[in-house]
Amino acid sequence: MHGIRSRCEICPVRNCGLCASLDDQALLALSKFSRRKTLKPHEVIFHEGDISSHYFSVMAGAIKLVKNLADGHQHIIGLIYSPGFAGQCLNSHHTYSAEAATEVELCSYSREPFDIFEKAHPELEHKIFEITVRELDTCRDWMLLLGRKCSYERVAGFLLMMADRLFETGAASPNKNYAHFQLPFTRLEIADYLGLTLETVSRQFSLLKQEKIIALPSSRDVVIADLQLLGAIANIETCSNSVRFDETRLSA
Repeated sequence: MHGIRSRCEICPVRNCGLCASLDDQALLALSKFSRRKTLKPHEVIFHEGDISSHYFSVMAGAIKLVKNLADGHQHIIGLIYSPGFAGQCLNSHHTYSAEAATEVELCSYSREPFDIFEKAHPELEHKIFEITVRELDTCRDWMLLLGRKCSYERVAGFLLMMADRLFETGAASPNKNYAHFQLPFTRLEIADYLGLTLETVSRQFSLLKQEKIIALPSSRDVVIADLQLLGAIANIETCSNSVRFDETRLSA
């Protein structure tokens, strides 16, 4: 029992993730059917078509959601950073796959006892609803990003939204107009995510670097010295450390 309590006390997202809504007694009860696991990049969490038997809290790292297409190709449809929550599904089987985009630490919950526990704790239900609405907002932003922007703006918008996740997870620099982070994707995966070719993505990264809008110390290391400037390029407003699409400017 002491081990369970200690594990939760040192959890990096104890005060900002799913469990932030629970008091110590409720957290202890939840911990009795939770399991902690660490995955390496590209390890599969669940496959499309698998029985939806578990939920997952992302304690560290990022996972990507992947959809299999009829022609055999895969398409990345989402990215979940800590302190995100994955696996919530109204169906009995998963309709997409999930795998580690980086090294990931997860807390896994068996679905049946979690569902019972959730009904007894309205504060947890509210937290899950909040997470779901936030994910819906992100999906709407992506629809706008992919449907109404040129490749240069798409790549700039992608980098800005990656930086935004740093602010959400509390990993951002004290300088609110600066970001330095590791990309969870390869250039090919970014191309897949944005609906572009690998060559186009590489060209836009090079152009942003050439114009000194970003710095690239390594292939996955990105430095953005001026988030406001990058937002202007992407036609996205930056507001209170989060990005927001300016639909008036986009429709102009």
